[in-house]
Amino acid sequence: MVKEAARYTLVGQKLYRKGFAFPFLRCLEVGEAEYVMKEVHEGICGTHIGGRALASKIAKAGYYWPTLRSDCMNYVKKCDKCQRFAEGHRAPLERLHSTTSPWPFCKWGVDILGPFPMAPRQIKFFIVAVDYFTKWVEVEPIATISAERVKRFLWKKIICRFGIPTEIVSDNGTQFAFRSMVEFCEGLGIKQIFTSVEHPQSNGQAEAANRVILKGLRKRLEEAKGRWAEELPQVVIPVEIGESSARTALFEPSENED
Repeated sequence: MVKEAARYTLVGQKLYRKGFAFPFLRCLEVGEAEYVMKEVHEGICGTHIGGRALASKIAKAGYYWPTLRSDCMNYVKKCDKCQRFAEGHRAPLERLHSTTSPWPFCKWGVDILGPFPMAPRQIKFFIVAVDYFTKWVEVEPIATISAERVKRFLWKKIICRFGIPTEIVSDNGTQFAFRSMVEFCEGLGIKQIFTSVEHPQSNGQAEAANRVILKGLRKRLEEAKGRWAEELPQVVIPVEIGESSARTALFEPSENED
């Protein structure tokens, strides 16, 4: 009891737990814990993440209660949207193929998704780009697909923000293989790597981001499909910062004070 009590302290009238990897974590009562779980899981910036990721996100926000991990796991199991839109199919295991990128923002995977239900300003598609090194994601809704639109996206979202990449991986659709697009890349010294439209796995980084984004949109929108462009930034946030992997999610900071 004495050892356990040493891990807690009072600040004013609030009880806090001393953490190993985090600053003081405020201890919550039952009602407060339920509110925090609901807000983080499905609130304004919530994207219906899994139980372990939810517990980790709450701890990073500065909150704690003894049954945090188990409560988060049970909360996700009872979430209607999480159960209805969960991925029920798992592809058979395959040998992993390594992809190399020597430094951040050197190699990007680019893809276009759509058409989606018509959004304001006749938006029906979006472009997604993923950096192979950092897994950083850039997304922009668009009304039409063209080489000029792709060039503007690359210039505005990638080149002006992160510098000129050395390689861009995309399918061999007209918008990427059109003459003006090829000349644009050659002029900047960017190497284009084309994959087959029938074999999207060759651009695995972009495909992985696509799955997470589409999954998040389904959970947030349900019947309000026309609002997908408005919800896109909120869905991209957890893709950019990265959700906990199975390995890091098993690490419990509050149990490693000693």
